[in-house]
Amino acid sequence: MTVPSEILAAIRDARSILCATHTPMDGDGLGCGLALKRALEPRGKKVLLVTEAPAPPVYAFLAGYESIAVLGKDPVPAADLVLALDAGGPDRLGRVLAERPTGARIANIDHHVSNSAYGDLNWIDDKAAAVGEQVYLLLREGGYAIDAVAAQCLLVALVTDTGRFCYSSTTPRTLEIAADLLRLGAEPDRLQRELYASVGFGVLRLRSRAVEAIELRSQGRVAILTLPHGYGKDLGVDEEDVKDLIDMLIQVKGVVVAALFRGLAEGGTKVSLRSKDDRANVSALAARHGGGGHVRASGFTSSLAPGTARDALLAELEAAAVAGSR
Repeated sequence: MTVPSEILAAIRDARSILCATHTPMDGDGLGCGLALKRALEPRGKKVLLVTEAPAPPVYAFLAGYESIAVLGKDPVPAADLVLALDAGGPDRLGRVLAERPTGARIANIDHHVSNSAYGDLNWIDDKAAAVGEQVYLLLREGGYAIDAVAAQCLLVALVTDTGRFCYSSTTPRTLEIAADLLRLGAEPDRLQRELYASVGFGVLRLRSRAVEAIELRSQGRVAILTLPHGYGKDLGVDEEDVKDLIDMLIQVKGVVVAALFRGLAEGGTKVSLRSKDDRANVSALAARHGGGGHVRASGFTSSLAPGTARDALLAELEAAAVAGSR
């Protein structure tokens, strides 16, 4: 993979940079944004990672987390360049793109096969296991130092987007980059403790409750969970914890395709899709409904209520599961 020269030039020439990713943030977008801030600011650039929703608190152990700016009702800050990270479509950037700073170019850096190349500059590599791979190479080829803090942020990006290096997207290059990040000072043990060994009791109760609501279809090949907005609020969990229930669904033995239908505060439903087999292409399924993502992990937003959205998608879910079971 070679970093496009125009991307390197745009970063080199910019004095102020906004880093933005999808809302809510995940470890890939957040880790990349913090790593870029850490590496670029010593070169005299003003870098700000912005979000429309509070950053997930599970990542608060990362240095720089406290500097993430929640836009709220404030205007999008001025900048020379916007780095769109891990955002497969323009709608994923929300206000940052809709209210782009005057004169700012959009550099779209992503690894989703469904990316629509909406940027002024586009670097889309669907062979990258995470945008963390791309940002690592960008910093290396651009001559920017990666210290232990930036290395930890990039390791979080890789680990979270590859299912701890277990997804089929993981390649030798992914592991080679991870090895270099460890040499640079990243701490996998701390990452493990903070992300995977610090589960709140409320989250355990959420999972226990959700198990009882799982619906199995197509002879156990499809797992479905349909939840209203506010599900689990009484347990003290947040939306990120509810969103993560999709990972529990796809872990069930025999399940090929999993779908989480999660009611939204403003109405409608967020649909998250997972599969265990490339033949069960949930990216293609999501694209038919205006969404996208990866072959095995995708999603879209529906204007329908959760139960209605579930009924409308059931036949497609079952067809995908059958295709992935042949």
